[in-house]
Amino acid sequence: MNNAIVVKLKRRTINYICISKLVGLKLVKSSVSILVISILCWFMLFCAGCNQSVKSTSFEDLFNSEDTSIVSSIVYAEGFDIYKHKGTTKLVIYHPHDKDKIFGTYFFVDNIDDIKYSKASNIIETPVDSVAVFSATQLNAFGKLGILDKVIAISESDYIQNPEVLEMFNNKQIVNLASNGNFFLEKTLELDPKIIYYSPYNLAQKHPLAETMITMIPFFDFMEADPLGRAEWIKFTALFFGKEKLANEIFDTIVTKYNNYKKLTFNIEYRPTVFSDKYYSGQWFVAGGQSYIAQLFRDAGADYLWKDNESNASFNLDFEVVYNLAHNADYWRIVGTYPEGFSYEQLKAENELYENFDAVKNHKVIFCDSKKSSYFETGTLEPHKILGDLIFAFHPELLPGHKPIYYRLYD
Repeated sequence: MNNAIVVKLKRRTINYICISKLVGLKLVKSSVSILVISILCWFMLFCAGCNQSVKSTSFEDLFNSEDTSIVSSIVYAEGFDIYKHKGTTKLVIYHPHDKDKIFGTYFFVDNIDDIKYSKASNIIETPVDSVAVFSATQLNAFGKLGILDKVIAISESDYIQNPEVLEMFNNKQIVNLASNGNFFLEKTLELDPKIIYYSPYNLAQKHPLAETMITMIPFFDFMEADPLGRAEWIKFTALFFGKEKLANEIFDTIVTKYNNYKKLTFNIEYRPTVFSDKYYSGQWFVAGGQSYIAQLFRDAGADYLWKDNESNASFNLDFEVVYNLAHNADYWRIVGTYPEGFSYEQLKAENELYENFDAVKNHKVIFCDSKKSSYFETGTLEPHKILGDLIFAFHPELLPGHKPIYYRLYD
């Protein structure tokens, strides 16, 4: 230590002793009191600083910096991931056309007032008590999870077939926030649901209800190529309502039943050829070889004609191109509806060229009446039943006595 500093300290000590003797013990006690108060003040400031430091830490920092080994609980779906760490759940939603891009991130807590980390707009307190649901497929998940009472709004009620939802709508427990493509901004603001589930078909456009500042949650289940991946979105819904345990149980049952059906076709030698969909407005939209329906065909023991295509989406072809490859295919799969039910006469009446396909000549059309079966509403969470129907159509000997629910071979 510098000699000058040592000398100054000695002088200050001697002066303090002298002053203490002059003013007496009372002053010394006072000095001690001041010292204790000072220490307490410094301690309180230190604690406040520590608390402020914790508050300034975000949930994102918690997940990124403390444990790089956190693994998602999602197995089949590619559109989202769920991570858990230190009592907090993180939901990551990916861009449907680029899985390397994150579309949105949300954190779930039981009590937003008790969190030790900085608050943000993407923190959601669960369970959510009110929600607007703009897709019929999502409503099916709410029904299976027993949380339809949380739904206070829907869209396009004329197209919904779920009897429980329609009853709630007729009893004014649920209102319409969209119809014919128009969204009702003022009614949405008045109703003020905590969140809005929506299916963003056009990612380039901002959703009309985004101006309400209500949390908008994108729902990309329809973009999943894996049938089990689509069904796994029930876990996505469950997050918002504290129903994760039930969702896991439901999904595990779906996986078991689907795989049990799938095993039936593992060792079959004969795989009939199949094509899909119809010619419409000058184009034939064909499902890609890595698509949802292509995987169902493969698991059902069929040989899809476009199986070598690498796309998981549909692409359009001219009628002649489809005809050249598919005119002698064994089966033709179609989803649609007819007021009086499907018949080969009605199919040929739509386009006289259809009668040139062997699948029509031999009565090998596998048809799904989307309206009578509620295919688009309930099929997402019942891929095992869809697979069973297709196996029964292609290989009836593997499922004797099976009663079709969605797809039926019309003879």
